[in-house]
Amino acid sequence: MATIINLKGTKEAPKNSRSSMGTRIISIAGVQQWKVPPFQRPVRVNAKVQEAAQSTRENEAIEGVITLGQVRGDLAYYIVDGQHRIEGFKISGIEEALVDVRVVTFEDFAEMANEFVKLNSSLVRMRPDDLLRGMEDATISLQLIRKHCPFVGYDQIRRASTGAPIVGMSVILRCWAGSAGETPTSTMAGQSVSSLAKTTDETSARQLIQFLGNAHQAWGRDPEYYRLWGALNLSLCMWLYRRLVIDRDRMGNKRVVVLNQNEFKQCLMSVSASGDYLQWLVGRNMTERDRSPAYMRLKAIFQKRLQEITQTKSALPAPAWSSR
Repeated sequence: MATIINLKGTKEAPKNSRSSMGTRIISIAGVQQWKVPPFQRPVRVNAKVQEAAQSTRENEAIEGVITLGQVRGDLAYYIVDGQHRIEGFKISGIEEALVDVRVVTFEDFAEMANEFVKLNSSLVRMRPDDLLRGMEDATISLQLIRKHCPFVGYDQIRRASTGAPIVGMSVILRCWAGSAGETPTSTMAGQSVSSLAKTTDETSARQLIQFLGNAHQAWGRDPEYYRLWGALNLSLCMWLYRRLVIDRDRMGNKRVVVLNQNEFKQCLMSVSASGDYLQWLVGRNMTERDRSPAYMRLKAIFQKRLQEITQTKSALPAPAWSSR
């Protein structure tokens, strides 16, 4: 089953701990004979399992490596790792698939269970930005944002370096998606950032890039303005941008003022010039408690600047959530 490759600096494994690995064509009938060990977790068919099933159906192959275990004296194969990918194969609708299989021989179930824990434990937990970094080469929206907004990144956020990013991609995507609804939010009902990246089309990405360009010119990267790049202020400013700049046909309130890019940027500059607002943001988060008072402060700053520009009082959105 295995092909043994001679690698420099390695030696043959002891016979009693050897694992073998090879590429196999497996069938539904064959998979049905594999047993589930007592330590294995229950199968849950969620959206990711459905995606795995679709991928298996389209490629006629199961992604990654499936680990099977055998206990000495027992001819049965037990599923140690890859249970949900196997379930994806079962519901894919195809009878056979290509898969890389690793078979490990254990002394007992306790040793097998220990391997299960190791395989399902990460040395370093993946952060949302780590996932997005891995998706960039295959995701147009991420490529566009990174190309036009180099101050958006995946790590080393706000480190003491002139080239370090000042805001994380995951924060940007959550805030942008959350600003699309009637009530701004940064949670998106548990939707993952990888899902947000996939569903952000090119038009939305370019609108986001324009907003980020205005914000960067208005706020810069100086440490005293870092609070403006937090989720609370970002979400509310994005929410206003959608309604004052993007929604030019006024699908919402017809009385609300329409702004061009430069006018909106001037309002953002006034936000950075408001020492009281910057101080108030300390310790504030995107919660129901802080959202309403933050918006009322932002609204006052915008209205004051617009009155200086137009010499008239401008109407801004007055959503129900802002009065709570």
